Amino acid sequence: MKIKLVILLSIISFILSQDGIALITKSKGKVEYKKNDGTIKNRLKPGTSLFNNDRIATGANGFAKYVYLDDGTQIKVHNNTEVHVRGELNRRSIIKQLKVDEGTVKLEVRQQSVDEFTVITPTSVASVKGTSFWLDCSGKSGDKFYGESGMVSIRNRESGVRKDLGKNT
Repeated sequence: MKIKLVILLSIISFILSQDGIALITKSKGKVEYKKNDGTIKNRLKPGTSLFNNDRIATGANGFAKYVYLDDGTQIKVHNNTEVHVRGELNRRSIIKQLKVDEGTVKLEVRQQSVDEFTVITPTSVASVKGTSFWLDCSGKSGDKFYGESGMVSIRNRESGVRKDLGKNT
């Protein structure tokens, strides 16, 4: 029931707000939100719209979950994590990109209709069509990817080497 309500709210928000690309569905603990206009808030409430180039930073006890408005793709930002939410509207779809500076993120990416969902870290670029996986980013020290379902193509930014991450790897 909660999922249906979130999707309904997402669709309504998407129609009413052409600039918003995602919606916060859960937030607890210390979560700092920096809007793309430079405004900083120390509390991030469910129902808050996210826009292109917004930043979310969680503290030691922080957690935030948001959903993209076009397809319900979910991103869970765990403690001690910093991410930049990016997205560009293309007709009725959002071309999504997530920049992770450090920390742990769980991604449940729905099948993308327009382009791949891109995840960028200091050392890797991951291309996703639709899958569920975890990312543990240690900044410039490297990344660990854990696949739950589907396929993720990961490219090392320095060497250019590509690896495919499959289910249960």
